[in-house]
Amino acid sequence: MKHLNYDVLNDLAEILEEDFPKIIESFITSSSNILETIPVSLIYDDINSFAIKMHSLKGSCRNIGAECLADLCMCEEENVKNNRIDQIDPSLKEIKKEFNIVKKSLLAHLSSQ
Repeated sequence: MKHLNYDVLNDLAEILEEDFPKIIESFITSSSNILETIPVSLIYDDINSFAIKMHSLKGSCRNIGAECLADLCMCEEENVKNNRIDQIDPSLKEIKKEFNIVKKSLLAHLSSQ
């Protein structure tokens, strides 16, 4: 399984130049915040908020080349769209696991630059 598309990541680094590390750090921080608040949306049965957060996270993941993580977010987004709320894992175990892999990979990539 490919956790990061390094072609996308390297293109982004080339375009952003010295802003690249800030963008990666921002992605990690904002994604962590989203992942912390998503379960709250489910607890309060705010499915709309959950869908918006999943959609936002999916887009951010695609932008940096975290394709597997984006696909996991898309599956949860599809569950909401198709009213399969019972199929959503409230702990987001798979998404959090994949995010941690992506985070480590991104930080390793930054330190190798």
